[in-house]
Amino acid sequence: MSLIELFCGCFTVSNVEAGKFNSASEACRLLRTGYSSVRFIGLGTGSTVKVFIDLCSDLLRDKHVYVSSVDTALYLYSKLKLRPLDIQTLDYLDIYIDGADEVSSKLDLVKGYGGALLREKLLALSASTRIYIVDYTKYTGLEYLYAKLIPVEVVPVTVNYVIKYLRKLEFEPQIRSGTGRNGPVISDNGNYIVDLKPLKPVLDAKSTHEKLKLVHGVIETGIFPGEELVDIVIVGYSDRAEALRRS
Repeated sequence: MSLIELFCGCFTVSNVEAGKFNSASEACRLLRTGYSSVRFIGLGTGSTVKVFIDLCSDLLRDKHVYVSSVDTALYLYSKLKLRPLDIQTLDYLDIYIDGADEVSSKLDLVKGYGGALLREKLLALSASTRIYIVDYTKYTGLEYLYAKLIPVEVVPVTVNYVIKYLRKLEFEPQIRSGTGRNGPVISDNGNYIVDLKPLKPVLDAKSTHEKLKLVHGVIETGIFPGEELVDIVIVGYSDRAEALRRS
């Protein structure tokens, strides 16, 4: 797929859905063949994670499961009658499975469109193995991050200061607003989500994440540096899935 096709959105819904299914199916296969004996599993947020839950429901039933969002918790219970463990009791995960919104060729990620970036990062930091499942529209093949807005979670009282400061760092920030409601989106932690449009490509994901975290009021960023938080990214296409491993 060309970059023009990627950025203009020239792909069919059926191919995207097939990509989600194939990436989730490959992750389920990996879990069955290489990680079936693990006890503690973390699950992220999003539509591809829900497909994974559907496909791997039999394996998840007897595991200790932590989730990153209320949305995933509700889906897990509706499908399996399984209640996830309290994330505040989290000490260790054998494996963490989540989606992503943008993936570079260096396996740097942008995550957090579901607003759960703080808890998603907590699960990723706690896991021995981190696997991300995406359809082909999320994988740019580029060495930098630039295609998607980068979410940051911000303490509400600091939001005006944060927005003013982030403009100095060559981002265009915007407070995320909810569909069908007045005011900003509130995370599960009671904070605002501010989406950042990069004014230039993010060449060094780790350094950019660290700079953003230094801004007073920024709690967490949606940048997941590949060198620290990524082991495998499974990219699903209409007819196959490819597992990309950190070199």
